[in-house]
Amino acid sequence: MWHAIFGARGQIVVGAGFLAATLAQTVYWLVITPPTVKAIFIVSMEALAFAAYAIIATGLGYRATERVEAEVADVAHADTVDVG
Repeated sequence: MWHAIFGARGQIVVGAGFLAATLAQTVYWLVITPPTVKAIFIVSMEALAFAAYAIIATGLGYRATERVEAEVADVAHADTVDVG
């Protein structure tokens, strides 16, 4: 479940979604109607949500990197490696 949301493909999908929403809002507020205070608040909340998502995805990626580093260190210090 987490891999689908925060994995590489999930990050691309979420990023594309936020980009599409931002572009749609930009066109709406520049072409159709000027932005209101509420609109600016909504955009700031979207930016906060996307930043939080990015921090979580980065943390999970770093955690995975640490697990791989630990496994590599274990193999590097082993006399024999059982491939299994």
